[in-house]
Amino acid sequence: MTGRSIWPLYLADIVEHGERVARLLRGREWDDFEEDEVLRQAILFSLLAIGEATKQIPRSLREAEPTVNWRGAAGLRDIIVHQYFGLDTEILWDAASVHGPRLLDAARRLQDGLDRRPAE
Repeated sequence: MTGRSIWPLYLADIVEHGERVARLLRGREWDDFEEDEVLRQAILFSLLAIGEATKQIPRSLREAEPTVNWRGAAGLRDIIVHQYFGLDTEILWDAASVHGPRLLDAARRLQDGLDRRPAE
């Protein structure tokens, strides 16, 4: 993709994984999350992908959605990768159930803005 930005692909990843987390958590409560290792691992992977993708979104776009903790998403990715042995299940639940929907909504708005841009 010489000369073309690939960050829209990362934005699409955020939406895809955000939607996956939302589907996985639909109708679930904290106890379900805490007791279901497969559910936690699936969500953990999506949070990892979201965190990596947020690092690739241009600052100007992140600043257009200031209510989202973009830095927190990227930081969680780093913790998952480098300090996985110290992961706190409650923090993962909070990231997925509280912060995840906000980030998903923001990523969708950013995508909608891209869809309305004139073709280059």
